[in-house]
Amino acid sequence: MTSFTVPKSIKKHFFGYQSFDEIPESVFKEISAKCKEIHSKPPLVSIVAIAYNEEQNVLRCISSLAAQKTKIPYEIIIVNNNSTDNTQDIIDKCNVFSVIETNKGPGFARQAGMNVARGRFHLTADADSVYPATYVQSMYKKLNKKNIIGVFGTYSFIPEQNRTRFEFACYEMFRNIAVRLRSIKRPELVIGGACFGFQTDLGRLEGWRTDIKRGEDGSMLSNLKKYGKVKFSQSNKIKVWTSARTIIQDGNFMEMAKLRIKREFARIHEYFYRPQKVYANKEDNLL
Repeated sequence: MTSFTVPKSIKKHFFGYQSFDEIPESVFKEISAKCKEIHSKPPLVSIVAIAYNEEQNVLRCISSLAAQKTKIPYEIIIVNNNSTDNTQDIIDKCNVFSVIETNKGPGFARQAGMNVARGRFHLTADADSVYPATYVQSMYKKLNKKNIIGVFGTYSFIPEQNRTRFEFACYEMFRNIAVRLRSIKRPELVIGGACFGFQTDLGRLEGWRTDIKRGEDGSMLSNLKKYGKVKFSQSNKIKVWTSARTIIQDGNFMEMAKLRIKREFARIHEYFYRPQKVYANKEDNLL
């Protein structure tokens, strides 16, 4: 379901602080206590979020991951991909386990997190995103089924820079139709690393690609399909709320919508066939 407003359960993590220095000690204390309790048990699920210069966003991400309503033991790992701002200071004050990966790129960051993850199931996350309190429980239930080795979901945009939630919701309705159609035969083309889960041991067998700027999530999914079924879900219980900066850069709402609709029609043939080859490289995507 498309939401025309941001749920209160998500909004409560929107602290609005613009820098590390603005965050009160009381906020860190509350989140730190939750994280300490979470990490007191051996995890069945590992959530690995990657971050690069997310001083303005990482606090709300950690807050949402620490507020999961579940009895499933889990751990939170934040991979700092060589940030130059105060991202690491916020992570440390929240008492979250972290890894610093100096090699730049999402593949390097996700691999660094998977190297230390202890859970049977592996959930990927992005530090500019906020997660519903049902995320861990719902992803676990979907992954803990026979023949299911992977699950991925969808996302909604957080209104920012004078863009309204109504504008984003209108765009998302069109996008969700396209994603649903493409996911039937080409799920690797619509997956987002902000909401992806799989069996950790299978992920380790394949490893994350470290030679590409983006698409490491699609490549991983493409490789995992040989082990079993990968399911796409539009359930709000796993839907992620994320930064809109990737589409704001395309201009105003009409410019953005026109550009993306045109792009979608240009690749509509991809809805109807399965590729003979593995996940394809693009020249501009290689590191």
